[in-house]
Amino acid sequence: NLTQNDKGETNNENCKKRLQVILLRINCKNPSRKIDANFHSINDLICIMSVKILESTDSYGGTNQQVVYFSKEYLASQKHAQIFIAESDQFLLPISIQSSLAISISRSPFGSLFIKKSYTQNEFKTFMESVVNSLKQLKVEKIQLKHPPAIYGNFSNVSDLTSSGFKILYKDINQHISLAETWESSIHAMQKRKLRTLLEEGFSFQQTDDFETAYKFINVCRQTQGLQVNIGWDHLHSLIEGLPGKYQCFTVQREDKLSAVCIAVQATPEVAYYYLPATSPLFRSHSPMVLLIAGMVNYYRSQGFKYLDLGVSSLEGRPQETLQLFKERMGGEVNKKPFLELSL
Repeated sequence: NLTQNDKGETNNENCKKRLQVILLRINCKNPSRKIDANFHSINDLICIMSVKILESTDSYGGTNQQVVYFSKEYLASQKHAQIFIAESDQFLLPISIQSSLAISISRSPFGSLFIKKSYTQNEFKTFMESVVNSLKQLKVEKIQLKHPPAIYGNFSNVSDLTSSGFKILYKDINQHISLAETWESSIHAMQKRKLRTLLEEGFSFQQTDDFETAYKFINVCRQTQGLQVNIGWDHLHSLIEGLPGKYQCFTVQREDKLSAVCIAVQATPEVAYYYLPATSPLFRSHSPMVLLIAGMVNYYRSQGFKYLDLGVSSLEGRPQETLQLFKERMGGEVNKKPFLELSL
């Protein structure tokens, strides 16, 4: 119980000293997360104590279901790294730790600091200091954030992150399609012609639950380009099973032969992510991906989504011009995707 003055303020120095003693006892029992006992005010202490630091998903309630990559099921599947989760009433920051590097989040398209509700600059500063101090205790030397493009709402402003010491290493080119009724008028005339030709030649768009066959198709297509799929089948299958309804699979076929495939993810209630696309080299000249994207636009628009995230068209900020042009001709709009780093 804290002694307050007439204005409800707590300025009792004796009380503050007693709380410092309590904090020292807490630190002795929890050496992996030491709390600075030299706080300046009781409000600072309340902010510090409101930040929960979890070093596994065991006690994580997965309270944030708005971002699939922040769900307990998704984080628990990241067996390659230690999972660290910082959460308060205002913020949520999941992190993967590998050796001395902490990334939000590795093996996902983005991470960064999620905003749960409005906050003050003092609350932001206190939260980030708690994260940094806790990661230092775990011998982390760098924090990296794969900040999402602006179509993903409720993430921190980049300016707040840079003001707390993060540096922007580069900005990737990210493209998305707005799922408005006017999308058809935004695609290039060449893509419209290809779309008509594909339908005339007997190609058809379908949704399927046969993820395994689709994955094998994607894997073979990537191998012909000298590339690898960035997720194994067992891992992907566990995510599909563990997050029912969040993954969809779409195909374009002609006479029962697959020509293009995409496994997509409902990343948030407003954004679907064009995750694992592939085109058969036998059908590349037909451009079946044009029909596949058109079908996905119609599907997700009918489900109430606002955006189809087509992903990045750059490598560490360097443009992949052919890929960028294809997405642009499909009505893709550019949003930058900053990659930030903080040295501890």
